Order: sequence, then structure tokens, then C-alpha cells
Amino acid sequence: MSAPESEADGDRPDRDVSQPRSRVPVWAALLAMTAALVAAGLILWRVAGPLYGLLFPLDAPVPLGASAVRHEKPERGAESWLYRTALTGGEVTAFYEGQGGSCRYAPLPGYVADRSLPWGGPYAVATCTGKEEAAGLGVSWEVYIHTGYPDEVGPTMFRLYVYR
Repeated sequence: MSAPESEADGDRPDRDVSQPRSRVPVWAALLAMTAALVAAGLILWRVAGPLYGLLFPLDAPVPLGASAVRHEKPERGAESWLYRTALTGGEVTAFYEGQGGSCRYAPLPGYVADRSLPWGGPYAVATCTGKEEAAGLGVSWEVYIHTGYPDEVGPTMFRLYVYR
């Protein structure tokens, strides 16, 4: 006599081994991975500029040898520095033109051109403006250059305004 079949065995349907389990096609998986990489690239593209600006902030150019006399950073508006240098006003102006700046020269006062007149003190040389850009970020600057100060303290002073 054969062993009686249990009810549990009788309730279980026979599994058809001829049907494969459902699988994701390889092309669909590759397409999904490509889409994920494109999305990650777009996100990185948007984040890279500000991240670069945080890690490597842009500054306005300053000639070598210039020493800061005063720095002002108001709550609103442009940040400014007052610099003193042994360079002449013309050399400072040439430096900023070499940095891509656009300079407007001030007319020479009469006492500079005619040494027979009494010395009138420091005078304006030029005003230069420019812009630095990197990774989609930028900083604009404006420089007011004056010369004619006593040689022992540096004949040229310039005020640099930075707009971020």
C-alpha cells in the first residue's frame, strides 16, 4: 500500500520549469545606468561652479610690493582696500591695463607739468575698471590711483573696490 498524500502536497500547484523567471533585459539596465550617469553629470555641472568659488575665491589683482593700509568691508556694498606702493602712478596704471582693465587717465595738474608752480600735493593719475571670471563666477573691480605722496611712505596710493 502506498503512503497517503498529505493535503499540503496536494494543494501545491506543480511548478512549470519551462517558463524562465522574469528578468530585466541587459539593454534596459544599460539604458538606466546611462540615464543615471547623465543625471549625475548635470547635477555636478550645476554644483561645480559654486563649489570652485568656495574653495578658490576670486580676488582682484594687486601689484607686487603693494601694502594694504586699510580694509573696509561694509555690510552692504563694495569691499575696499587702500594700498601704498613704491611704484609710480603710471606703473600701477600699466599693471591694471595688463590685467585686462580699462583705464581713464586724469589730466595732469598744472603744478606737475610746470615745476615753477608751488607743489599742490597728491593728484589723481587714473581710474581703472575690470573683471575676473572663473567657473561661471565673477568679481568686478575698480581702482582709483593717486600719486605725489612723500617718497619715504611710498609715492603712490590706490583704492581698490571689489564687487562680488
